[in-house]
Amino acid sequence: MIITTASDKGGVGKSTLSFHLAGAISELDSTSVLLIDGDPNRSALNWAERSSTSELPFTVVSEKNAHKWFQKGNHADHIVIDTQARPNDEDLRDLLEDTDLLLVPTSAQALSLDTLPQFLERLSKLGGDIPYTFCLCIVDSRTKDEKDAREFLQEKNQPVLDGYMRAFSAYTKASAQGCLVKDARTDSGKKDGSAGLAWNDCKAIAKEILEGMK
Repeated sequence: MIITTASDKGGVGKSTLSFHLAGAISELDSTSVLLIDGDPNRSALNWAERSSTSELPFTVVSEKNAHKWFQKGNHADHIVIDTQARPNDEDLRDLLEDTDLLLVPTSAQALSLDTLPQFLERLSKLGGDIPYTFCLCIVDSRTKDEKDAREFLQEKNQPVLDGYMRAFSAYTKASAQGCLVKDARTDSGKKDGSAGLAWNDCKAIAKEILEGMK
């Protein structure tokens, strides 16, 4: 299965979602997972490089080196592709040719949702039957943003995952430490208090996608 994450807006948690989707699929499906970093910011690659390869249950390569990785005889049961923010139409069309699912992360705030109609129009113009769904990220559970965003998408007859990623400080620690959020530690070396909750969010998203693609 090939999952491509793409968004018309930066700062919506796209790379964090891609990184943890790869990790959660690895845990739930017990298969080999490849994360291809196609973002010029190299967010996923930089995240992985701050870790030892033995600590991550999946492989991360750049888009440029993905072909070489496969030429060496490597195999992946699932591939997650993290694209650049705001890909142009040509890049988006190329990415979607072999994609089983386009995953569109969006934060639950109104400013992020404002860009969705334009993105949907772009998808429509590309033509073809592109399977896609939205995923709400950076959700502040203290507000009604998640509920309001979900209603906004449903009113527009847009698919949206039941699972979503809440905003937890453990993600920032995980990025700095080069690990999945479930392994994030505080400065004193203790497990971050929100790490377990954050990881449950990631697994719920991965499980929903895996079950939906059967």
